[in-house]
Amino acid sequence: MSSEHDELVEVRLVRFPLRVYARATEHVNELLREFALLAASTPADSHTVPARLLELVEELSRRYPRQTDHEAEREAALARGDREADFSIKVPASAAEAGLALDALLDEAEDYCRAGALLTLAAPPDVTAFRRWYLREVAAQIRGAAPTPWPGDLG
Repeated sequence: MSSEHDELVEVRLVRFPLRVYARATEHVNELLREFALLAASTPADSHTVPARLLELVEELSRRYPRQTDHEAEREAALARGDREADFSIKVPASAAEAGLALDALLDEAEDYCRAGALLTLAAPPDVTAFRRWYLREVAAQIRGAAPTPWPGDLG
């Protein structure tokens, strides 16, 4: 799953829901902060959901640099008050597998939230739907599928 020599694939994100994305980002950041606190305050056990999620996010951050052009474009659209936008991003082919692994682990993290083990609440349905659409859309397009617009409400 190395991204060093991965072919870059263009992925088109159509009808990208900017407000839902912003809420999804806040939720994941909240979850990661709480998991980092949990991991720091409990004995090391690499099999727990918090430890596995933190490890995967750290690995993905190393392997896949942030797309600052896309981020700037997205932030400008949010600042203008746009509710949706179309974006193109270039991602390494290995991002398909990595994104699907992240999606599965975030599902486990949401189960952890619903069980009441955390202060962070489970994500609202539209935030979960967005995460699944985004990560699965990237994977599907890397594998050759045509873009599928965001099917949900724009928030």
